[in-house]
Amino acid sequence: MSIGIRPPVRAAYVAGSPTRPEEDRFAEALRARDMGPRLADAVGGSTRTCHVLDAKYEPGVRAVVLYEYAGRLLRGDLQPMPDLGDREGGVVVAPGVRIAAFPHDPDLPSLPLVVDPARLGPVLADALSRTTPDTSRRGARCRTTLLRYRPGKRATLRVTFVGSTDAYVAKAYHDPRKALSVADEAPALAGHAEGCGTLRIPATVAHLREHGLVVQRAVQGVPLEAFVGRSLSAPGGVRIATDAMSRAGRALAELHAMPPATPRRRPVDDELARFGARAAGVAGADPRLGEALARLADRLRDAQTPLPDAVAGTVHGDFKPSQLLLDGRHAVLLDLDHLAVSDQAGDVGTFLASLRQLALRTTRGRSARSGTLSALATCFLRCYLEARGDATSLPRIRWQEAVALERKALRAWARAPGSPMADGLVREANTCLDRLTETR
Repeated sequence: MSIGIRPPVRAAYVAGSPTRPEEDRFAEALRARDMGPRLADAVGGSTRTCHVLDAKYEPGVRAVVLYEYAGRLLRGDLQPMPDLGDREGGVVVAPGVRIAAFPHDPDLPSLPLVVDPARLGPVLADALSRTTPDTSRRGARCRTTLLRYRPGKRATLRVTFVGSTDAYVAKAYHDPRKALSVADEAPALAGHAEGCGTLRIPATVAHLREHGLVVQRAVQGVPLEAFVGRSLSAPGGVRIATDAMSRAGRALAELHAMPPATPRRRPVDDELARFGARAAGVAGADPRLGEALARLADRLRDAQTPLPDAVAGTVHGDFKPSQLLLDGRHAVLLDLDHLAVSDQAGDVGTFLASLRQLALRTTRGRSARSGTLSALATCFLRCYLEARGDATSLPRIRWQEAVALERKALRAWARAPGSPMADGLVREANTCLDRLTETR
């Protein structure tokens, strides 16, 4: 999937004012209509259009955009205005974006090997042979399909071997330590899940330590997101989605009943402190939103004091509909990257916040009112609480939902400054806090 980029040409970028604000240049880099012709000039191509697939903006730290141009992936890093030279290779296009062609990623050095079937096949076949002997892999010829790519973080691919019916999911991590943690911790949880009525976790079959690569056996299933989507459009979709939500609630309760598989802890107080720091960064570019985020962070700290004590235990750390596949009566949990020991109400709150976020997306940030999604959220929460069978604190869940909504608001702004989503998510977080007294 690699593509060629023309040799570095400094003239490809006309700098303009050296004092132009970073946030303005990043906003320009997100305008696909403007960037398409520039990418065409930089990498060559007949089309003048492109698509922005992903972005992340941390003022003063990093500003990265993932483009799709003519079926190819290009990573764009916004450069500091005084440093527009070609020392790092690639080509810089207006408004100061250094372009790198996939699979080049300075934060994922193993990516070229992982996406190249000719190189990956023999290495992976050798690793798999130590745990799952299979003569059909003897030729080591494989096919790879990119499932997801987050610049600087992780690439996920589906891998199949020619002549074999087995399929695998390979995840390349930017940090080898993260890959090691996942490889060490996932098998224990997968073993515990075998005894559960609903929850399943894919088997980890290989760890290529030197490449930061973790390989799991591919699993079948329908994404929970698909059931939620059908509930909003297809006849009978609400009934089917309600059943799916009940399985999601039971699966989370079963995960929370498992013994910890990691020593990592994620104190929510640390996240609240990061909220304050990130809100200050946003304020430099968007004072109104930055102030709203800072006020929300302060309000979350104040509201935490009278809450019941947290119930600490195994948490997924990023539990939302996109993390689940439904296969018959089972719910398969996909990613364990954020596994930790923490307040278990955080997983519940994050899931509920994801449904609120989906409701906002359907109205482009104007309102999170959706009778269907509200009913699905109620079903999920009821089934989770029934499966837990203990005195889980509803106020703490609602507070954690507000925490997750601020987290999502910061991410929404980082991906698209100026989008109404961030404002909507802040508004919904404050609504959750307003209703804390109703559930005490």
